[in-house]
Amino acid sequence: MTSHTLSLTRWHKVAERLSRTYTELTQGVRNTFNNTQVSGYLGESQVDRIREIGKTEASNLRRAFELQDALIKIRQAIGEANAKTGVNRELAEYDALMRRHKLLETILVGQSTDMVALDEVSMLPKQILSEDRYDRTRGTVKVKVLDAESEAYLRKEAESILAKGYALSDRISDLNRERLTLELPEDIARAAGL
Repeated sequence: MTSHTLSLTRWHKVAERLSRTYTELTQGVRNTFNNTQVSGYLGESQVDRIREIGKTEASNLRRAFELQDALIKIRQAIGEANAKTGVNRELAEYDALMRRHKLLETILVGQSTDMVALDEVSMLPKQILSEDRYDRTRGTVKVKVLDAESEAYLRKEAESILAKGYALSDRISDLNRERLTLELPEDIARAAGL
């Protein structure tokens, strides 16, 4: 076991690397144990080769479990540190802000020039015809329900939310500079790039 002191941000990267390695190992294990096929018996060397592959994958399965145990330890320590620094609260707020901003952007981007203003709907013919009788939008035009004042307000709100999100993201980055010391087996630390 070796001791490593890293920022929370760096521990997140370590966890990502270990998780990726775990996924790669377990895919190989599953594939070998569940999908190995032969089209016929080619001799004892064939059986020996498959047996050797099976031993390698059994070893990879043990390795995957070791990685997973280290990953649990790292994630639990990060979770405790996040609770202590209050970053969980900040992350929840950041997520909500970014979702709100995405919704507003979707609405604002959808306001196109081919829309008919609500006040102009009365000027449309009683029925709008289309040359293509299989056209699903036949007989319709897009109506701009959002008035200019509301659209301007939403644009301003989207800008404000984005600015708040950037400030919150910076605060989260500062909180994630907190340092955390953990002990990991040397081979797992090497696998994580430590």
